Amino acid sequence: MAALAATIAGLGAAGVEARHRRQPGNALECADTGWAAERSAADRLQVGGRLVLHNPQQTREVMVRELVPTIRLFGGGPTDELTVEARVHSDDKEYPTRADGNWASYVVKPASYGKDRFVDVRFEVCGPPSQLDALQAAWVTVDFDTYGYEGCRARNHHLMVPLAYPDDPAGADAGADGDSGAAWREVDGGSVLAVRTHLLVPGDDIVEVVARYAAPLARPGDIVAIGESPLAVMQRRMLDPSQVDIGWFASRACQFMSGEGSVGTAVGMQALVDQVGVTRVFAGLVGGVLGKLAGQAGWFYRICGEQSKLIDDVTGTLAPYDRFVVLGPLDSDRVCAEIAASTGLEAVVVDANDLGRVDVIGASDGASAGLVCRALRSNPAGNADEGTPLVLIRPAP
Repeated sequence: MAALAATIAGLGAAGVEARHRRQPGNALECADTGWAAERSAADRLQVGGRLVLHNPQQTREVMVRELVPTIRLFGGGPTDELTVEARVHSDDKEYPTRADGNWASYVVKPASYGKDRFVDVRFEVCGPPSQLDALQAAWVTVDFDTYGYEGCRARNHHLMVPLAYPDDPAGADAGADGDSGAAWREVDGGSVLAVRTHLLVPGDDIVEVVARYAAPLARPGDIVAIGESPLAVMQRRMLDPSQVDIGWFASRACQFMSGEGSVGTAVGMQALVDQVGVTRVFAGLVGGVLGKLAGQAGWFYRICGEQSKLIDDVTGTLAPYDRFVVLGPLDSDRVCAEIAASTGLEAVVVDANDLGRVDVIGASDGASAGLVCRALRSNPAGNADEGTPLVLIRPAP
């Protein structure tokens, strides 16, 4: 009898634990819309837009105890004389904006109510015109304190706002035939042109970016190469390490990887686990060990697949994305096909570095992978903050 009671109690406890693990906790999604920058005067810049708070749960409310927006300014010069004032406005009649500027604790109803909450945020940046002129991008972070099923939990939302758009992406006077003088340089198999763009941000459309910056400089037969990390950023494939829940497996598995690789940290490994699953990563670790014993390296990445090679951990991309883990892009072949259909340019998505390694991640039907690898071996796009995520490749006549 005692054994039966213990069994029932054990099963009951396991059921409660399983139910707890299925609960979404303080699940609250934050999205952004309508964000833009406007120079209202020579010494004033307005940056703002709307936040959308969505509670995906069906029965549980989530409270927002605090919401604090901050902005970081990136540019080609100092920003020490710029001042910033932030204003938050709620258009919800239940939770109107307080006159003293403090945040009023906010209830976000479950999705079953069919009602999201909207918050408008505005920043006014003031200072010398010379410093405002040098700004290139704004990184906005919204920290919000949630309260609900799992108690208090801090969350955040990041968005990037471009502040400068190059008039001449190539950095030279491009003629009607697509030439741009000395900006083109000879490489194996043809010539290349690194194309400057604005800071690409989550939500940018890669087809529109290519049409705006690369197509006017191209001739029939040219190929446009897109960096895999910029494409992933546009697809919102980036993670804030502070918001990644690290599991037991990832925290242990990362110790078996090189400390210089992107999956050699607990967050990087967890990102891979979330992409391909624990079973595949475990198989990759076992295969990697067996491969090394047999004198063959790289089996971990072969087994875990393409995403394991494309994850860029913190410091792996240009600012401000160097604070994030950037995953590999999705559907690269489809993206290239859309670019080709819309612009007439053959397209490739590449992972290139300063060591001469070039991997073609995706390509349109008419793009020559061999030509692309030869032409990009010198990595004309660069690995620093050149701001040239696109490269035009022109085959030799």
